[in-house]
Amino acid sequence: MNIRAISGFKPGNLSAIEEMITARVADAVQESSVAVMDAAKILVPVDTGELRSSIAMQLELKGKIVVGTIYAGANHAAFVEYGTGLIGAAAPHPPLPTEGVPITGSWIYDYKGQGWIGMAARPFLRPAYDASKNFILAAFRRQGFKV
Repeated sequence: MNIRAISGFKPGNLSAIEEMITARVADAVQESSVAVMDAAKILVPVDTGELRSSIAMQLELKGKIVVGTIYAGANHAAFVEYGTGLIGAAAPHPPLPTEGVPITGSWIYDYKGQGWIGMAARPFLRPAYDASKNFILAAFRRQGFKV
């Protein structure tokens, strides 16, 4: 971004420029987060609608960092995203805990050799992000960033 092209700022007023840039980043992250959340709500498999209605977003400002989080709050969201049992073991999934309640790992693999078949993953959050990448870049471009 060419700082000289920003109207209303005098040289040396870096804090005002920083605030303006942070505000523009926040706007782009907000717009991007809404797009990913909307895509997730379209892609999520629906039975009762509980999972779809639990998809939400949160925007946080952590110092100079703007974080947009899209999440599904339903208790069964991870089971749907990553699958369960032997079938779910084939899907990419986050690292499993090595300690704790037995159920923490049993949803991914054959816990204690029970032969539990499980269900295939039906991901919706990661595909929503993947489908929104071009929109995210465009949101930052609309705020004047070169990406």
